[in-house]
Amino acid sequence: MPFVAIVVLLLVLIGLTPNLLSTGAPSAGSLPTEAELVIDRAPSDNFTHLYVHGIGEVRYTSIAISLDTDLTWPPTGPMSNLSFAAPTTWKNSLVATLSTAHDPFAVNITAVFVDSAGTTVDFVGVIAFDVSSGTVSQISYVPSSNSITTTPVDQLPLSILLETVAPGSTP
Repeated sequence: MPFVAIVVLLLVLIGLTPNLLSTGAPSAGSLPTEAELVIDRAPSDNFTHLYVHGIGEVRYTSIAISLDTDLTWPPTGPMSNLSFAAPTTWKNSLVATLSTAHDPFAVNITAVFVDSAGTTVDFVGVIAFDVSSGTVSQISYVPSSNSITTTPVDQLPLSILLETVAPGSTP
C-alpha cells in the first residue's frame, strides 16, 4: 500500500510540474528581471569593467550608464555633489558593458524593463568606486549605504543588485 501512495504522489507531482514552472516572459519586477551591476578588474589591468544585466536572460528596453570621473576619494557630501557626464544608452539590450581607466569614479545606472503586458519597472544605482592598493572600495548612494566597503581585486567580479523604483524616478 505505501508503494501505491508513493506512485500516486509522483504522478500528481509530474502532472503539476509544468504548471509550476513558468515558460512565458517574466513580469516586470519579478526576480529574473532584477538588474545587477557587475564590476570586474584583473589585478594587472588598468581598466575597470562594468556590466549591467538581469539575473535572468531578459531584454531591457534601455540601459543608461553615465560616469563621474572628477571626484575625490572618499566622496564627500550628498549624491547631488556628483557630476555625471551624458549617459551612454543601450536600447533593447540584454547587457550593457563599459570600461573606464578613471579612478576614482562614480556610476549612475538606469535599466528599464517593460513586460509583455506593458508594465514598466526601472532599476537604478548610483555607486562610487576607488581602486588602490589591490582593493576596490565602494560607497553606494542608491541603494543607500552609510559606509565604505572594500573587496580585494583578486576576489572580483563583484555583483551589486540595483534598486527597483517606479518608472521615471530619478535616483
